[in-house]
Amino acid sequence: MGKEAGNENMELSVKDAAHSELSKLSFPKDTALRIDVVMSGDCGCAFSVQLAVDELRKNDTLVYQNKIPFCIDLLTKRNLGEVLTIDYNPDQGFTLSSPEELFSDRLRIRTS
Repeated sequence: MGKEAGNENMELSVKDAAHSELSKLSFPKDTALRIDVVMSGDCGCAFSVQLAVDELRKNDTLVYQNKIPFCIDLLTKRNLGEVLTIDYNPDQGFTLSSPEELFSDRLRIRTS
């Protein structure tokens, strides 16, 4: 599949509440929880963030946190940076942030 195992230049922190919720997911072979940037707007300068159980792609960075596989592509790394935190609140869903910025809250996980 051409996947990159390890966390080269990628630091991902998963808070306890998020880990508890993510542990309920199933990850078939060659899949992971994708952190994905979707570009929008005419100039491509705005984006939204999505979380989805997805197949690994050729140039993904694959990171394991407490036995949960995460993948991120180069476009997403460029837009979000290399230090990310995922948290979870039962009333608001998942949040994704960096030390400098909250990228998205109220995230739900796409599973199909």
